[in-house]
Amino acid sequence: MQIANSYNEFVEKITNALKEKLNTEQGEKITKELLRMKLKQNPNLTVEEWQKAKQELLTFLFLLTVRNAPEVAQEMSGHVWRELNG
Repeated sequence: MQIANSYNEFVEKITNALKEKLNTEQGEKITKELLRMKLKQNPNLTVEEWQKAKQELLTFLFLLTVRNAPEVAQEMSGHVWRELNG
C-alpha cells in the first residue's frame, strides 16, 4: 500500500496522522507530560520554546514511525531518491 505519490505528500500524510494521534486522550497525556518536563527544566519556558519542543516531539515520532515500519521506510526512501534524482 502506497501512502503518497510524492515526498511532500508523504511527509504531510504521516505528520497529519501523528497529529491526529496526539489529539487523542493518550496523545494529550504525552503532550502534558512533555510540558511538565519542560517546565521543570525551565520554569520560564516561552511560547516559542514550547512550540519548538512540540515540533521536536513530532519529528521524533515521525522518525520512530519510519524506523519501526519497514514498508513506510521503503516508501520514504523511494520518495527521497526521486527528489534527489528528479
